[in-house]
Amino acid sequence: MILLDIHTHNTLADPERAILNCTQYETGRKISLGIHPWHISNDWKEEFRLLEQTASNTNVIAIGECGMDRLKSSAEAELQRELFRAHALLAEREHKPLIIHCVKAFDDILAIRKEIIPGQAWIIHGFRGKPQLAEQLTKAGMFLSLGEHFNAESAKTIPAGRLFIESDESTLTIGEIYSRIASARGTCIDELAAQTYSNSMIFKQY
Repeated sequence: MILLDIHTHNTLADPERAILNCTQYETGRKISLGIHPWHISNDWKEEFRLLEQTASNTNVIAIGECGMDRLKSSAEAELQRELFRAHALLAEREHKPLIIHCVKAFDDILAIRKEIIPGQAWIIHGFRGKPQLAEQLTKAGMFLSLGEHFNAESAKTIPAGRLFIESDESTLTIGEIYSRIASARGTCIDELAAQTYSNSMIFKQY
């Protein structure tokens, strides 16, 4: 049984089973690479240029986390949109999935998706929204990743083929998180793990 963790900040997580989120390139394990909307600096263009230079490396298996946050980001909404769009286009050029942080900005994310019409997978990480939002996003073609904190009703209704599991910054083990989500979905951990592993083929590295 393989318990994939598609988004973690825990450097001690199993390097073969977890994708470590990074803001700068690291060797030796599978990583995602991006500029978080909380950390958009005045030098973001130079930071993004450096990111572009390493995004093609084979151990970079996803772009992000990136996105929009209307509660905690100090950057103006238009700047957040500009940088998110840049990440999305980079994901297209590199043929890699996009891992998205989104708070109170799903309309913006969906609008940019309609504009770009991406060929690569978009994954909303740490999804906590209600079933209606889950349905809207999955119908638009997105994947949803659940972590320690999730809406149990949404967990029941997310299509199996659109679901991932993550630890993010949790102190729980990935096994504990899988157990909670499997319980909410009325399934067993083995079945959930098999499904998320099947879904992980979008990363092309598993």
